[in-house]
Amino acid sequence: MRIPLSWLNDYIAVSDDEQEAVADALTMAGLEVEETLETPFGKVWYTKITPNRGDWASVYGTARELAAIYPNKKLQPPHPPRLAGAGGGVSIRIDDTANCHRFRATVIKNVKIGPTPQWIQDRLTAALGDRYRMINNVADITNYVMLELGQPLHAFDLDTIPNSEIVVRQALPGEKLVTLDGTEHELPQGTLCICDNQRAISIAGIMGGKETEITEGTTNVLLETAHFDPFCVRRTAKKVVRSEASYRFERYVDPNLVAIAGDRAAQLIVEHCGGEIVGVSEAVAQPIPKRRFLARLDRVRALLGVDVDRDAAIAALTRLGLEVEQSAGALDCLIPAWRPDLTIEDDIAEEVGRIALGYANLPEKIAWQIGQRGQDSPRAAFILRLKNALVQQGLQEVITHSLVADGGEGALVLRNPMAPEYSQLRTSLVPGHIGIAQRAVREGIRDIAIFEVASVYLAPSAPTSGGTLSEPLRVSGLVAGSASASLWAIKGESYPADFYFAKGIVESLLASLGIVAEYVADSSPLTHPYRTARVVVGGQPLGIIGELSAATIEANDLPKRTCIFDLDGEALLALAQETKVGFSALPEFASATRDVAPVFSKDVSYATIERVARESAGPLLEALRLADVFEDASKLGEGKRSLTLRFTLRAPDRTLTGEEIDSTLAGIRAALVGIGAERL
Repeated sequence: MRIPLSWLNDYIAVSDDEQEAVADALTMAGLEVEETLETPFGKVWYTKITPNRGDWASVYGTARELAAIYPNKKLQPPHPPRLAGAGGGVSIRIDDTANCHRFRATVIKNVKIGPTPQWIQDRLTAALGDRYRMINNVADITNYVMLELGQPLHAFDLDTIPNSEIVVRQALPGEKLVTLDGTEHELPQGTLCICDNQRAISIAGIMGGKETEITEGTTNVLLETAHFDPFCVRRTAKKVVRSEASYRFERYVDPNLVAIAGDRAAQLIVEHCGGEIVGVSEAVAQPIPKRRFLARLDRVRALLGVDVDRDAAIAALTRLGLEVEQSAGALDCLIPAWRPDLTIEDDIAEEVGRIALGYANLPEKIAWQIGQRGQDSPRAAFILRLKNALVQQGLQEVITHSLVADGGEGALVLRNPMAPEYSQLRTSLVPGHIGIAQRAVREGIRDIAIFEVASVYLAPSAPTSGGTLSEPLRVSGLVAGSASASLWAIKGESYPADFYFAKGIVESLLASLGIVAEYVADSSPLTHPYRTARVVVGGQPLGIIGELSAATIEANDLPKRTCIFDLDGEALLALAQETKVGFSALPEFASATRDVAPVFSKDVSYATIERVARESAGPLLEALRLADVFEDASKLGEGKRSLTLRFTLRAPDRTLTGEEIDSTLAGIRAALVGIGAERL
C-alpha cells in the first residue's frame, strides 16, 4: 500500500523532520514501512500489509494506527456523513444473506461527467503509481474514497438498471458478465453478483460490469457501498479476477464504513460533479456483531514477561479503539468492528506489547524451563521403526501426494481444489505406488521395490471409517521385476520379486515388531484371484499381500507378477512388541536333519501344517522349512500334493540319539495324520 504523506496529514500531523522516526515506529509496531518513495507529489510510504489487518489498507487506517502509537498526536475523524435527500431511492433485495451482510445505494441525479479534479488525480497517482489512469470524475472519486477510508465502492449508471431494482444473489448456471476491463467471464458457481431484475451487472466486491459503467452520457448515478463476506470474495477472485476492491474485501472491511464511505463519496460527487442526492436505500441482512471478551492481566503479563502497568495497558487499548472496563483483575474488552483479528486474550497481550510497551522495549531474557531432551512421540518413533525395517530389506521410501483425482469410495472431496487432479483426499496409498511404478517402467526401470508409511483420509461413509472422520496410518509397498541385480553368471529372472518375495518382506517386517501372523487366501478388486493373501493376527485382519491382476498390470503397463502389500498401521502399532537382540553361544553338538513328506489335500493350508509340525516337534526343533512341493494327480490323486518338510533337530547339551530322533519324528507324523496327512 502506498501512503502519500500529504494525504496522511489530512488525518494526523507528521512533520518533515519526524517522518523517518515515525516510519520506524510504525514498522516496529507491525505495519512495516518498507520504503520511502520520492515522487513529484511528495514523499510516499510503501507499507506492507499483513493478511489479518485489512484496516491498514487505507490512509485513514494508517493514521489511526499512528494515533495509537503516539498518544500526543490527535487523529482527525473521517468526514462526517451528510444528510441525504428523502425519496428517490432504489429497491434492494439480498437473496444471499450469508455473503452480503449490508448493501447501501445512494442515488445522485443530474451529475455532469467530466475530467477528474487535478488534486484528486495527483493523490491517486501518488497512491497508485503507474497503475492509475484517469477514467472520469465519478469513477475516480470512488477510487479516491476507497484508498482514503478502505471501503471499496462502485458507481452504476442508474438509467441502465431497469425499474431501479437491485438484487444481490449468486450467479446462475452459465451466466456471463463483461467486466469493466472488457473481459467476458463465465461466472463460476458460488459467485456473488449484483444484479438488476434480469441479469448480473457486477461481481460483488471485485469489479463492475461494462454495460452499466459511468460514461460521458451518464446523468444519474447509483453509488453502491456494501459489506461482503471475505471468504466468498477471495474464492471468486481466485477463479475470476483480482482487483483493488477484492484485495480489501479479502482482508475484511469494517461494516461501519458502508455509510461513512458512501456519504463521503456522495459529498465529493456533488461538490465536483454537480447534481443532488435524492435518496439513500439500505438493506441489512446481518447486524454488525458486538464482540467482547476478558483478558486476564496476569495472563497478559505472563505472555509478555513484563509487569505491565494496568492503566498503561488500558490507555493503549483505548487508543486502538477498544472500549475497556476493569473487571476483577481482568480487562473487559469490547472489540471494534475493524479488528476481526482480535479473538482471544493472547491477542490483547500482543496489542499491549506492541503499543503500550513497544516491541523494542520488551526485555531480552531467556525464559526458564526445566531442561529435557527432545524426543519423538511414541507414534513417530514407531513410524521410524517401520521405515527402518523396510529399508533394511532393500526397499526405497516414496512419498505420494495426499490429494488425488479419484479417492474411491468414502473419499473426502475438497470444496475449492487447486486443480481437478487434486480434488479428493486419498483413501489408499496403493494407487500412488502404481503410478510411480508406471512412470519408472516408462523410464526403463523394471526392478522396483518401494514402500510408504503415511495416513489416508476416510469420510464417515467409508467402509472402514467407523462412521467418523479418520486418518488411519497405512503401511504399503510395491515390488516388481527381479529381487537381485542381473550378473554375468546370475540372471535376474532366477529370483523374481513375486508374491512370495512380497510375503517375505511382510513376514520380516512383522518379525521385527514381534508379531506372528497367519496368511489366509483372499481376493481384492486390484489383485489376482488366486495369488492374494489376507494377513491375520488372532483373528484380526492386518491387511493384504497380493499380485496385481492381469487387468491392472495391462492397464498400467507394469511388469508381470507385480505385487503389492497394504497393512493397517494402527493395528500394527497396537500389536507391536519391544524386541531385543539376543546372543547365544555356537552349538557344541551336532544337529540331525530329517525329511518328512506327507501327502495332504490342497484344502489344508500350509500355515496349519507348519503350526502343527512345530508344536509336535517339541524343544528339540531348531529349524523347519519347506524343501519341496510335488503335485501329480496320476500318482497322488486329484487335489493332492506332497510337501517335503525338512526338520533340523538339536539338543543344547548332548548329541541326539537315534531313539530320540525317531521318537520326535513319530510324534510329528502322528500329529500330521491327525490333520489329514496321508502316505507319510
